[in-house]
Amino acid sequence: MYAFKVNYQDPDTGGSRPRGQLLNMGLFVVSVPRLILACRLLGHKPVIDGTEPYQPVGAAYRGSAHRWVVCDRCGVRAHPQGTLNPDNHPNLGARYHGPWDDSPPADEPTRKRMPIEPPPVYSRPGRIERRPTGAFGAQLIVGRGHFGAVGWEVKVGNSASEHTLAAHVNLGALGALYVHTERFGTWLQRRLNPVGYHSRLIGFEISTRAISWNLWALRDGGDSRIRDRDPRWRRGEIDVRILDKMLGPKRYSYTDIPGADVARLVRMPEGDYLVRLRLRRVVHGRRHGRKTMGWSVNWDCLGRGIPTKGPERGRVYGSGVNVSDEAVKAGTWPAEAVAAIIVDATADRTSHRWEPTGPVPVFEAKAPA
Repeated sequence: MYAFKVNYQDPDTGGSRPRGQLLNMGLFVVSVPRLILACRLLGHKPVIDGTEPYQPVGAAYRGSAHRWVVCDRCGVRAHPQGTLNPDNHPNLGARYHGPWDDSPPADEPTRKRMPIEPPPVYSRPGRIERRPTGAFGAQLIVGRGHFGAVGWEVKVGNSASEHTLAAHVNLGALGALYVHTERFGTWLQRRLNPVGYHSRLIGFEISTRAISWNLWALRDGGDSRIRDRDPRWRRGEIDVRILDKMLGPKRYSYTDIPGADVARLVRMPEGDYLVRLRLRRVVHGRRHGRKTMGWSVNWDCLGRGIPTKGPERGRVYGSGVNVSDEAVKAGTWPAEAVAAIIVDATADRTSHRWEPTGPVPVFEAKAPA
């Protein structure tokens, strides 16, 4: 058993620190012995587990059923897992009394020297390990969290879930707490969600957009085909955006300005990058109601992109920057756009702790005609 922590704000490990976030730390404890007294004192309770025949959406073929052996209390599978005949073992959860494959597993070098042969269609399961282990994990966010909503959620995994049980509490700008187990809680999972490969969710959430809930709903991962398998009462959402219903949602619209298309050099410490600038009019507001006007400039590199993480890493080939109304009226918007590009690129380099200290390849491109 050992523990370790992860700082998700550390740039050296690819992390970042959003504005308003004070802490984002993960703590994990792995290889923890699972104190399943019934299994340790009485031995495991082997039962039949597996999958039923299925047909993927839109596919012409139908998959076959599969059967193996698992402990009904701790969820540990036999080793080797084996492949049982579904015709002889049709009922999931039925007690398995054998036979077993008691041959000792071959070591790795022996397996590598053996010729590759197709596995048998059906094979006996091995014994179930006597001392299973699991893990715990948690993530604490203080300050601005990943989501602006306030709510909670509990997940009960399935037999293939990496996280057997999981839960989180989200307090919006105050922070959030996420916890999960790996293999711990398998007895509860096998009682509540023993069949299938979709986890179940119970939760409630309030945001500036909607009030939503899940009541033992399938975890769909954004797949509407899975979501449609649930009765409507299991999941729901009430839209609370009254102004959106009355005046329409807030949207951005962009209009390219004819003839406002120029090429300029972006001068970085390691060299010059030729970019194309396109001026656009920006309108932000609801369909009915007051709108705000602004200007933005889309830029694209005409050669190699501007590096932000290293000479050959993280090159940016295009993006957008805002320019002021005064610069557009005075005709100096290209210079203001170039300055904004330099500021953005420098900020990216600072966040990744990189500054060019030697030659950086800069592609020499010709200006467009």
